[in-house]
Amino acid sequence: MKFSDTIVCAVALLGIAGCSSNSVPQFETSQDTGKLFQPARDAVESELQAAFGTPENLVVWPDLPVDFGSFGGSIEKVTTQGTLVVPLAGQSALATDERLPELSGAAVLVAPAAGGEKGAEGGENAAAVYRVAHYDPESKTLRVVDENGKPTQVTAAEGDGVQVIGDGLQKGRNLYLKHCMHCHGVSGDGDGPTAPYLKPRPRDYRKGIFKFTSTKTGVRASRDDLFRLVKLGVPGTYMPSFMLLPDDEVSAIVEYVRWLSMRGELESKLVVQLALDFGSDQIGPKRTFADMSTEFDAFRGSDLPDIVKSAGEELGADWSAPEDAENLVIPKEERVASSLESIARGRKMFLSEKTKCYSCHGETGAGNGAATEEINDLPGQPGVKAEVPGLFDAWGNIVKPRNLQRGLFRGGRRPIDIYRRIHSGIKGTPMQAFGNNLSDQDIWDLVNYVLNVPFEKKTQASH
Repeated sequence: MKFSDTIVCAVALLGIAGCSSNSVPQFETSQDTGKLFQPARDAVESELQAAFGTPENLVVWPDLPVDFGSFGGSIEKVTTQGTLVVPLAGQSALATDERLPELSGAAVLVAPAAGGEKGAEGGENAAAVYRVAHYDPESKTLRVVDENGKPTQVTAAEGDGVQVIGDGLQKGRNLYLKHCMHCHGVSGDGDGPTAPYLKPRPRDYRKGIFKFTSTKTGVRASRDDLFRLVKLGVPGTYMPSFMLLPDDEVSAIVEYVRWLSMRGELESKLVVQLALDFGSDQIGPKRTFADMSTEFDAFRGSDLPDIVKSAGEELGADWSAPEDAENLVIPKEERVASSLESIARGRKMFLSEKTKCYSCHGETGAGNGAATEEINDLPGQPGVKAEVPGLFDAWGNIVKPRNLQRGLFRGGRRPIDIYRRIHSGIKGTPMQAFGNNLSDQDIWDLVNYVLNVPFEKKTQASH
């Protein structure tokens, strides 16, 4: 049995219930959305809710490369109202046998077997959509309710296909609310209850930017990157290690964080499209609120659906790319062994005009280069100077170059970690990529030098 596009559309409209929090969390929109005139702002919020739902009722948008947690099987028997006998097997990494007793609230799709009768929606292979009330792995009994949690008659027959989707995302959501929300916020905006007391503030990953990755310049973080970040934490920051969490729980958190990032990126894409013509500052004597409302009604009916569809396709491509091995930063040559000769070459490269590492990190690697006291361009705005000296990141924060003398590397201190920082830069920061300008040997020499900086005085004193 093959689930058709009709089924896919149905899933995209179904909420996934279930939330372990006693309070009622809410997704927040960005300040940029708040600058739109009210109908445009309402439209952005409406599109976000349609594509992602609310923290209490998540939505599956199949266009996104997210492991929502999917189980599948064929109906062996239809028993009483709302009850099916169907052996379910995992169809994704987050869909493990251990999750089978925990499927309550996940979406249930029932589609007729090939050559069967038309489904509830009236088209070939149309899907009837329900929600899991309970699944018993021993008896293979699946009890379903309608999307509002009320008993319902199941339109199904023996041999029909069943897909249960969304449990993985629910699990990630519950773990995120327990372990991450208090710093990163419900929306992933870095504005949780404890955020005002932390410096630097927790990461706002609605931009889809994560600093420390194994991927090439311009490519999003991979699942492995985020898994490692959550598992090991970020040294020198308030981001702790979650080493004690089981791997399956870390993976669920990673998937939910990716999903939140995609939600934030969709919002940004919509705002970019709307701000030019429908900003609240454009209302005036020559263009009244009523005039703009008329224009926006026409825009919303004709152009906005295509914009949302295109944005979904872009997000799908952008977040699939980091899982492609071709987009990983893998050295072409084996690491140059650390030696006094390699360290000396690395220091020469560090101080050269080819890299100008010293301009930010300082001649001794103390993080006090001249660029930290200069007026620099604003992030993402070449030629637009900041009002105060310093280096800025993509979130508008002043950042201090790493003090290499401390030997503390937030993205990891393995040689390959530092190789990747030099090769592809640190995303969202002024740390640029040198992979196109330096040979592998040059980069490995720099790696050896950087790792030696904390011990430089001792090394020099003994020679």
